[in-house]
Amino acid sequence: MFLMNQNITDKRVTLETQTKELDAYTLLTGYSKLQAVKILEEKQITMPWSDHITKVIAMLEDLKKVDTSTTDTIILSDFNVSMDKITLKGQVSNLLLLYYSNASKGVKSLIDRFSSLDFVKDIRIQTYDRVGDNNYYEFVLEANVINDAGTGSTTK
Repeated sequence: MFLMNQNITDKRVTLETQTKELDAYTLLTGYSKLQAVKILEEKQITMPWSDHITKVIAMLEDLKKVDTSTTDTIILSDFNVSMDKITLKGQVSNLLLLYYSNASKGVKSLIDRFSSLDFVKDIRIQTYDRVGDNNYYEFVLEANVINDAGTGSTTK
């Protein structure tokens, strides 16, 4: 019985020592920062860039299917994607191609096509200029990239 009580006492001393060490670690500033980062990582939803790229390619493939039997044309060039912005330069034969959508006629504007991407926001036509007598308009479209797409929110 004496040996058992001595063993229990030794274990309690060890437990108290370890508890004091643990308390000292939790008081460190680095520990608090680590816990905060862990909480943020658990709550953040991110979409891999491979999903972004797949969605952009699908949208551009959809643009290829625009009816070319009319005089309306869209020519895209200088497509840049960064971690925070998408920029697209191009030419259109009619400004309605940039802005006008009509679901019943199957017409979808370039801005609405970009709006359908769930990882972009603040879509805007930065500039557009008429090109000589060709009846074409050069334009620059910009959109901000949301790095935690899916819900538009950073938390679950």
